[in-house]
Parts: sequence; structure tokens; C-alpha cells
Amino acid sequence: MAKESNKLDARTVKNLTADPEQDKKYSDGGGLYLLIKKNGSKYWRLNYRHPVTKKQNTLALGTFDQLTLQQARIKREEAKQLILQGKDPAEERNQNRNEQKAILENTFNKFCQEWLKKRELENKVDSENLRKLEKDILPYIGNMPVVNMTVEQLERDVTDRVVERGALESARRIKSIMSMVLELARKKRIITHNPAKDITLPQPIKGNHNAVTDERELADLLRKMWRFTKDNPRNRLTTELAMKLSVYIFQRPNEIRGLLWESVDFEKRQLSFAASKTHQDHIVPLSRQAFDILKELEDLRTTSKYVFPSVKTGRECMSEDTIRQGLIRIGYKGRHTAHGFRATARTILDEELEYRTDIIEHQLAHTVKDPNGTAYNRTAFLRRRRELMQLWSDYLDTLRQGGDISIFKPDNKEY
Repeated sequence: MAKESNKLDARTVKNLTADPEQDKKYSDGGGLYLLIKKNGSKYWRLNYRHPVTKKQNTLALGTFDQLTLQQARIKREEAKQLILQGKDPAEERNQNRNEQKAILENTFNKFCQEWLKKRELENKVDSENLRKLEKDILPYIGNMPVVNMTVEQLERDVTDRVVERGALESARRIKSIMSMVLELARKKRIITHNPAKDITLPQPIKGNHNAVTDERELADLLRKMWRFTKDNPRNRLTTELAMKLSVYIFQRPNEIRGLLWESVDFEKRQLSFAASKTHQDHIVPLSRQAFDILKELEDLRTTSKYVFPSVKTGRECMSEDTIRQGLIRIGYKGRHTAHGFRATARTILDEELEYRTDIIEHQLAHTVKDPNGTAYNRTAFLRRRRELMQLWSDYLDTLRQGGDISIFKPDNKEY
């Protein structure tokens, strides 16, 4: 490179014009020059020798509109430093460009698709995960490069939104989904740390699900549930029926929304399935009211194996958010949850109707112990549980219709 540098000045450079006959070069020294094409275009170029082969190369630094004279000189000095380190400036720039391209291409959505494909090969069902991805995750971070993600950003753009609407369990699952997706990027060494793992969420009180346990408030809730589609024709009938069945049979929300037609025995008037928490075989006797709801659902039955199929595809069951949203629409946000129907039944059957606790616990598919150990089995107290389920349904109907519920409250009478 020439020893003399900084031959040009800003004013001179600004006043240089094109020669319509030929391209012209104006040297600033040290290999840096301004190339003015015949058409008037101006480019900063740097001539240098490869640090190893010593062959002369030319590095394009940018256009005159992009770089001032001073900025072009800075790039010249940066190139000199690379050459002193034995690096070719052009090769370094190309490598940086490739790295930047890789950064932009390695988005959350890219690894998300890899994660879903892997789970598909493992025959894992992802309907709920897909719903959460499409609703709460991908619209906010899908196109973002994973290397740019931080804990604070993931909380701000994703989980805080879910927490604000009171869906703590959904926020927990969403954190888990993001963590599993980003773990793929970490294992491929695209990122060195998985930021989703450090997301902080409010801790729900264990075992505490908002539930209506006051009889007057329950009566109001029931009346609003029974008018769900009448008050708003846009509401789905299946959501109304799911809420009604939930209050009548008070099983776990995922057991109700994931109920299979093969689990419904109309002849014996009962449901049979494995309890989701204990994985034990469980029988749910059907009251007349619950039986009628299932018959109504049978009239609506499609080719789906689910009693409550997803509105998007019959291959999947109803979303875990459907009943929650239904309760919100009738004014019970933060006051009652899908899981709360269990607490409602457990509390009122015990405290108001004074039914035997062990029978209630069996019907809830809880583990019930006696002096000999675990007493739970699928047929335990089945006759009494049939009586219990009919009593409960009749009580709910009487309460909803404003009748005399005192008839269900025995005076020192064992149930």
C-alpha cells in the first residue's frame, strides 16, 4: 500500500464529477480511492494485497452516498488491521455476511417446525401446542432470530400477555413449549443459553382453582350457563353442553373435553375411562340429565372419535380454553374455572347436602384410603355413587329453577 494517505478532502470529493468518456479513480492514498463511473455513480474501493498469497485484491467499501470520506478512511484502517493479523478483509466480510444471514434465517419459527416434525415422528399429539403456538407465540416471536432472544423479551412479548388475561396454566405450558423449541437451537450451538428456561411466572396456589361454592351465586352461574346460546346465538352449542356436562358430572376438564365416544355406555348409563391424574380405571354413573346431554351430543355427532371435537378438525378434541372462555363470556372471569366445577360439587355435597365424604372422593377419582390401605377401585360404592350423581343433578336443576332445595338437605340422615 502507498505510504502517503489522506490526499483528498471533503470539499474536493463533493465537487468531483463524472467523465462521460471513461471511468476515473481519485486516490486518497493507502490503497483507498473513489471510483467515478461514466454514468456518474461513485464508489469507494480499496486495493490491497492478500496477506498470504500477496496477490492484489480490490475490496468494495460502499457507495459515495453510503460513506463519507471519513467513514471510508475508517474502513481502510480496519482493513489494514485485519491484514496485519493475516486475515483477508474480503474473506472476513463474506464470513460476517454469511454469519449475519444465518442469524436472520435461524428464527424461532424455523426451530419450531423442526420440533413439531420431530414430535410428529414420535406420534405425539400436538393440537393444543399448535393452538398455543398460533395464538400466543408465533405472532409475536416467530420471525425473530433466536440469537436475539432474551428472558426479558420473551416475558414481555409472550408470557406477560397470557398472564395478564389470567391464564396461568396456559402461560406455564407456553413457557415449556418455547423452552423445548429453543433447546433445539442450543443443542445445535446456535445459542449458548436457553432464555425460556429463566422465564418467571406467578405461582398459582397448589390445588386452588377459583370456584363458586355459594348456593345463590351457583344458581346465578347455572342460569347463565343454561342461557349461553339463547343470550348470544354466536356462542357454540357444544360449549354450552360441555359446561352443563361439567357441572353435572364434575370430572377433570381434560377428561371431559377429551371424552371418547367409546367411553360412553348408553345401555349401562355410565362413562368408563382412565382417570387422567391417577391413571386408574374410573366409572362415572350418568344421571338422567347427563344422559340427555350426551344423547343431544350424539345427535350432533360427526365422524370424530371425540364427544367434544375441535371446531377446526375432528381429529382433535375441544381446546382446553373453550370452557374457560365460555365462563368469561357469562361474566365469571376470575370467579370460576373449568376445574372449579369439581370444587363446587365437593364443597356443596359435603357441607350443604352432607353426603358421605368417601363416596364423594371416589366419584372425584381421588385416592381414598382406609385402615387397610388404598380403597379406591372403579366399582367401589357404585350403587351409592349412582344415587349421588342423580341427587346432585336434581339439586342443581332445582337450584337453577328457584325451587325448594331444602328437600336435598337431610336432617341427621346418613347418605
